[in-house]
Amino acid sequence: MSEADARWKRPSVRVQTVLYENAAHDVVRFVAGMSAACAHALGSGSITSAELAIGDASGAPVVGSVEELMAEGPGPFDEVTYVHFGANLGSAGGQNRLFAASAAGAVLVVNPDTYASPHLVSELVAALEDPTVGIVEARQLPLEHPKAHDPVTGDVSWASGSCLLVRAAVIEATGGFDADLFFLHGDDVDFSWRTRLAGWRVVHRPTARIFHDKRLDERAVIRVSEREREQSALASVLLPWRYSRQDLALERLEQLEAAGDEISRTVAEELRARVEAGSMPLPIDPDHVVGEFVGGEYAHHRFSYAST
Repeated sequence: MSEADARWKRPSVRVQTVLYENAAHDVVRFVAGMSAACAHALGSGSITSAELAIGDASGAPVVGSVEELMAEGPGPFDEVTYVHFGANLGSAGGQNRLFAASAAGAVLVVNPDTYASPHLVSELVAALEDPTVGIVEARQLPLEHPKAHDPVTGDVSWASGSCLLVRAAVIEATGGFDADLFFLHGDDVDFSWRTRLAGWRVVHRPTARIFHDKRLDERAVIRVSEREREQSALASVLLPWRYSRQDLALERLEQLEAAGDEISRTVAEELRARVEAGSMPLPIDPDHVVGEFVGGEYAHHRFSYAST
């Protein structure tokens, strides 16, 4: 049994988030929700302690101090830390930087544009009572993620980094997110799949609910920034390449090259150069145990928000 496994019974939990140009009042709202959820988990005996770690990848600090965030005191947290990275590390790099300072039995990776339900932490921790579960994700509201999960076991292809709880043992075994390969998109898919390859299950917990501030446009498509589009396009080639589906990766690369928009063309040029230079990621999962590619997605989907 590893040191992380030995820490597991009635775990301590570290809540960590990475900011990027968020409004200070939204961060205060996020902290309030997490404070309530951790207080409930402590009161119910689900966890032994809680701490909060906030990393800031913004150009300038979003908040001036921990005291600004915790105007009414630390609440349920034994420790509250805020660090300005001084550079945009991306979600993967920022979370890894925060992982390095954690001694908790489990880490709650969560977006700052969320608001926790009071039972969120208790419900997520309950799923990890099963020793085969390495990562458990929350149910996002009001826009649920459309990927399918087993309604009985909760098993899911991958867990969304918008809100997932991961054992310390998983972080130790996998090294966390691959920040060298994935800056913003695809990091949670890759992390989940490497976790499954290492022998753990990844599950969805519908009773663990969190509000995620996502909006639909007039076409019923979730609004995304240009940076998100860019990173999603990169992941659409890098993921199948890593998971031994070079045929799909090259097919997707050709689609990007044929697209008429500047973002696709720029991404395609970068990826084509990497292919020709032999600098694409080393393929893993040759037997296709975890890599799942369905209609351009990384899991079967139950529904689509897009109009047809």
